[in-house]
Amino acid sequence: MQYVVWNYKHSILASSLWRSQYDICQPCHIHYDAIGFYRTLRDDAKYILEKIAAGQDAYLVPRSMDTLQRSSNEYLTMYDTVPLGDIVSLLDMYKRDYEVFGYQIPEQIRRRLYNSSTSEA
Repeated sequence: MQYVVWNYKHSILASSLWRSQYDICQPCHIHYDAIGFYRTLRDDAKYILEKIAAGQDAYLVPRSMDTLQRSSNEYLTMYDTVPLGDIVSLLDMYKRDYEVFGYQIPEQIRRRLYNSSTSEA
């Protein structure tokens, strides 16, 4: 995490895998027929397969939503040990992704930011 934040602050992420999706996909410059999200992958894939008339033989192996929720909860607990300044930098780094793609800051992180701001007051 510190590597990503340091490189972001020093503008070294130009060719990195850590760039924002907004910068990679350039949704304001490229007309996409569909934009899919990981959290709605099953529905998005079904929609696209129907649009391209893939037929009944085309399918995706569904991933258990329980596994998705468990891995999401596990990653959130990892942020408990990340310095708050790094979290703020990451939120700044991916700000356009949150705005353009409708991402929500996870409640656990929002609570931590709120608790920090109220303890400083």
